[in-house]
Parts: sequence; C-alpha cells; structure tokens
Amino acid sequence: MSMKISTAALLPAFILPILFLSSCTTRDIFRSPYTNQQNSYHVMPLLSDEKKTANYLTASATLGGSNDYLTDEVYIFQGKWHVSHQFGSRIQGYFGLHGSAGLYDISSNAYSTNDYDPATGQPIEFNGPKGNKFTGSFGSTAGLAVVIPLGNRAEWRVFGLESSIGREWGDYYKARRSLPDSVIDIADRRNTHLTLGGFTEWVFKPRNPDIRFGYQLAIGSSLHRLRNDVNGFYNFTPFYINNTFHFTVRRTTGIIRFAAGNYFGAVQTGFSYRL
Repeated sequence: MSMKISTAALLPAFILPILFLSSCTTRDIFRSPYTNQQNSYHVMPLLSDEKKTANYLTASATLGGSNDYLTDEVYIFQGKWHVSHQFGSRIQGYFGLHGSAGLYDISSNAYSTNDYDPATGQPIEFNGPKGNKFTGSFGSTAGLAVVIPLGNRAEWRVFGLESSIGREWGDYYKARRSLPDSVIDIADRRNTHLTLGGFTEWVFKPRNPDIRFGYQLAIGSSLHRLRNDVNGFYNFTPFYINNTFHFTVRRTTGIIRFAAGNYFGAVQTGFSYRL
C-alpha cells in the first residue's frame, strides 16, 4: 500500500496563508515553478575572508506544491555554478549559471467549460493533460549586496538585489500551452522567465574559523503578469518569498530554504562546495 504525503503538510504554517489569495473555491492555476526556483541561495565570502573571489558548485532538490491549494506536486533538481567577488570594501556580487530538471504532477484533468449537454443536461468537461510531466530549465543569475560588519563575529548584507533569467522546456510547458483560457483560470504559456528581487542576510562567525551560519530573507517577483484573455478578471504577477538557513563547515555549505508565493510553496535542500 502506498501513502501519498501532502506537500502542504511539509510547509511551515506561517507561510501557508499567502498561498491562497482571494478565493474560497478551487481554481485551476498553472504557473511555471521557475519564478520561485531560479533564485536559489548564493554563497559569498565574508568581508573578513582573505579570498575576495570564489567559485562554487551547488546541487539541490526541491519538493513543493503548486496550483490552488497546492494540489499539484513539484519535484525539481537543480545544478548551479556561480562566482562571487568583493568590490571595494562594502560591495559583494555574484554571477551564476543554473540548470534544472524534474517532474510536475498535474493532479486533475477535468475542467468545466461552463456549457451543458442539451440532451442530458450534464456539464460538459474538457479533459486536459494529467499526471507526471517532465520539466526543465536553464539560465543565469546575478546579484549585488551592500555589506557592513557587526563587530568581529557577524556581517550584515543590509540590502541586495538579485535577478534571474531562465528558459523553460518540457512536457509541463507544452501542457500549459494546450489548455485554453475558456476552461481554466490561469496558464503561464511563456517559456522565458525573468525575475527581480531584493534580499537581506545575516552571517555569523563563531570562534572556530572553519564554521559560519546565517539566515537570508529574499522577496521578489516575475517581470511578467499572468492573465486570462477570455476571463480578463483573472490575472496576477507571480512573486516569491524565500527564507534560507545555511551552515558552513570549511568549504561546504548546507542549505535549507522555505519558499512561498502565490499558488506555490516548497522546501529546498542542498549543498554548495567552494572550489
């Protein structure tokens, strides 16, 4: 006997209310996961580190949910390279390349057309795609942050800007394109995703020079608004709120991120290695 674990049960209660924005009834919302997936955490050296430039390799896995009430499950693996550099005494920046691959599980394929069979009086349904759909993406990220030291044991990246671009492909992208606006609320039919956001971060240094840990809060959104061309009152801009906790021992950093957005929620875990 198999047991299906609810994705929503894995998410902290404090981020769930923002996922269900304006409706008590179930909607059909098919958005791309990459607005939330592209801007994963980027490790950067501290101001006090001798090395001012460093290259990193990162591998991570995301388990999440999408659509209204997180009814569709999302499983994505991401590989990433990025380089970080310190500019002057208070500015840090990074640039990176990323690639993702995974599955998007469409939970239901029966959509109401708001029409009725004249012979039976029963509602006519549109049968769309259902089940696991492959999804993939590749692209780049870049960011800058203003940093100040907090004594000898901490640094504060007071404000940072982060941006990303990604190109999506796969069966889930094709499935979104096949769904007409007349039978769903929103389908993102784009395969190029641009995001812009801001972040703040605290990094702490205990007495052991090989160890550090920290927390980052990042908030941003897509640069494109999603809309329904048939029912024009259905529209929104995908946004993200990322809470990332990280712990570094020597060259290796462990990462756990709690990601939320409109009709999206996920947990991402991974490791970065400094080359």
